[in-house]
Amino acid sequence: MNKIILLFLIFLCSTFSFGQIQIKTMFYNVLNFSSAPPRERVDILNLILNTYEPDLFMVSEVESKADADNILDYSFNYTTENIVQAPFLENPGGDINQTLYYDADIFKLNSTFQIETNYRNINHYSFELNTNSKIEFEVFVAHFKASGGEINENHRLYGAQQFIEYIKNFPADTNILLAGDFNMYSSSEPAYQTLLNGTDNLKMQDPISSSGDWNNNPDFAGIHTQSTRLSNYDFDDYGAGGGLDDRFDIMLISEALNSDTNSISYVQDSYKAWGNNGNCFNDNIDDMNCDGEYSQQLRDWLYLMSDHLPVVMSLNITEEFLSTTDFNTEKSVLLTSGNLVSQRLELKFSPSLLSEKVFIYNTLGQEVSTFDVSSLEFTIDVSTLPEGLYFLKVNQTSNTQKFYISR
Repeated sequence: MNKIILLFLIFLCSTFSFGQIQIKTMFYNVLNFSSAPPRERVDILNLILNTYEPDLFMVSEVESKADADNILDYSFNYTTENIVQAPFLENPGGDINQTLYYDADIFKLNSTFQIETNYRNINHYSFELNTNSKIEFEVFVAHFKASGGEINENHRLYGAQQFIEYIKNFPADTNILLAGDFNMYSSSEPAYQTLLNGTDNLKMQDPISSSGDWNNNPDFAGIHTQSTRLSNYDFDDYGAGGGLDDRFDIMLISEALNSDTNSISYVQDSYKAWGNNGNCFNDNIDDMNCDGEYSQQLRDWLYLMSDHLPVVMSLNITEEFLSTTDFNTEKSVLLTSGNLVSQRLELKFSPSLLSEKVFIYNTLGQEVSTFDVSSLEFTIDVSTLPEGLYFLKVNQTSNTQKFYISR
């Protein structure tokens, strides 16, 4: 083949593949995980995740760090991707919490924070993507106050106001995803409008623009996410009954994520209530009459797992992701869960560092721990170290990594 033609074909292939990289996100209220029955929900969740394979998985209603760890250890058994868990952030009272899991070959977690509200805090995870320009991506996971009535609406409004106050100094082009169990009954609720109105220079958007009264309204049957069950009698009274008639679980995006010229943007029509065929109004999600695109088997699992459905959407990335090798050569030691840790410091090492010695120092320059690199992925227990700033240094490298212990 003529070399000029060959080069032209290579150029065409690279051109048409460029911009086709997508990352998949999912939010799921997993209902009092793991007190609520059945006992094998960690395995049921594995089956559900396998039907979508999210790169970013955000959850609410995890009861403890041990429960969050079990999700990481067992509910991602379907994949060999490098899924890691963000540091566990506990809500006041600690009964049900939000957390997040992500593919560390796609995302690098730089920091975590909690926005205080008068009910449940809103978790903030600050990422950069593993691309040449290190695309910044701010992810928030919320669980607003449940139930109707003015008092509960005011709780939700205050939480929304605290979120807007927190982002008021963010630049207009900030890439933001806010996901959670909003517990809002209509688009006219003040908390929802507060979120959409945003700040003076940064607005939030609902990707599917579904304005109206969502509660018990068949016009919105295709986006309802609660309740997957007519009754909670068979589930020890955990969760809600009444059938599928509320749009509680929602993802919002900043205006920047809805721009085709941005290097990261929402994929149109990718937002779904996962498992909802649009014909299950006020019914069990597993009813045989609710058939369609989503299989009976998936809907059986969703019925058993939670009284909520997951919501999903995809994001298009117009930059090539760096290979794992490239990422590791740029930084031979990777803090795969970010540099803010609580109990465990999770590390990934370049193969060239096998058998090298690693040192951890405090701010006084005192050596507080040392170990040998015996595998490319390593987890260090730092639960006995006091809160504060620490430095990690690997023998034979010039770079020093900083990390913070916060509980």
